Amino acid sequence: MDAQHFISSGIIELYMAGIATEEEVRELEAAIVQFPAVATEVESYRHSMEEYIRMQGLNPATDVKASLFNKINNEPNLQEGSPVPGQNLQQPKVVSMQEQETKSLSWKWIATAAAVLLVGSLVLNYVFFNRYKEFREYKDKYQSLLVSQNSILSKSNLYKTRLEQMQESMEIIQDPHVLKVPLPGTKPFPEALATVFWNPQSQQVYLKVNKLPEPAADKQYQLWAIVDGKPVDMGVFEMGDTASLLQKMKVIGKAQMFAVTLEKKGGALSPTMEQMYVAGKIPG
Repeated sequence: MDAQHFISSGIIELYMAGIATEEEVRELEAAIVQFPAVATEVESYRHSMEEYIRMQGLNPATDVKASLFNKINNEPNLQEGSPVPGQNLQQPKVVSMQEQETKSLSWKWIATAAAVLLVGSLVLNYVFFNRYKEFREYKDKYQSLLVSQNSILSKSNLYKTRLEQMQESMEIIQDPHVLKVPLPGTKPFPEALATVFWNPQSQQVYLKVNKLPEPAADKQYQLWAIVDGKPVDMGVFEMGDTASLLQKMKVIGKAQMFAVTLEKKGGALSPTMEQMYVAGKIPG
């Protein structure tokens, strides 16, 4: 713990009020030795409390006693012990002393009550400060658990989607009406390989990338169907994780072969023959 913790946590106030626990006393006294700032804060608080107590005390003026006895000695009626006719005997100084004493007592009660309220406020602040720290720790743990739960849920949904795609791919591959058309690499790219699954009845075409290098950011692979010797655009397709699954391409009624070329991103109107990576004829 650093010096700021002891200064802002309320432990110093509890220590000065004499209600800190033994552990808090040990920690603070160790901090006073270790951190000059804590020692300064404790001394400042001690000075403030002494000043506050000094200001609450009410002492009678120094000339009150002398003035009182002077009045008694110079007042004839008080010396003889008999009242003057037609005059009401009053004791202004006695009443004044009582009022002064009552006023002093009242201020002492007020000072005591204020001190009690101050200590109570410090205790409550300390308790609420600790409760706030516990709440913040629980909140951080909850946020961490929530992030973990959302991450697990996101991965679970991703795996579920991927499983559904794999099941769909298996159904397509196992369909007896679907023709499997291997597309081996061309002479410039002998290691490239892809496969087309084509259903002549539904005219649905699916492509699976077996092995193609990742293209540049401004490039994209494009599938072509060769129909009566002319290339027909079958659409561009994605690489990355998607390449391992069957990707649905454009439909076509008839074709003699399929080929894949590397084109600018978004595709081209006609294939770039120098960039033909794979090509294969339809069996039969």
